[in-house]
Amino acid sequence: MGSDKMDEKEIKPLSAFLSDAEVKVVWREEERTKVGRGMITNDDENFVYLTGDKGTVIVNKRDIIAIKQ
Repeated sequence: MGSDKMDEKEIKPLSAFLSDAEVKVVWREEERTKVGRGMITNDDENFVYLTGDKGTVIVNKRDIIAIKQ
């Protein structure tokens, strides 16, 4: 059975869970709040790669405040 819900015991990359989904990512950068819109193309242990109309931004996962789909 396929499910889109995240399982607490299963470790999947964020990019696999949000594949083909337009998202809005909010993060803090140098005392300011930044917002990026696009698709999460990849992620690893420390970073999320967000690609949108203006290019690709690499955001540290520790700085992410919210991700909205």
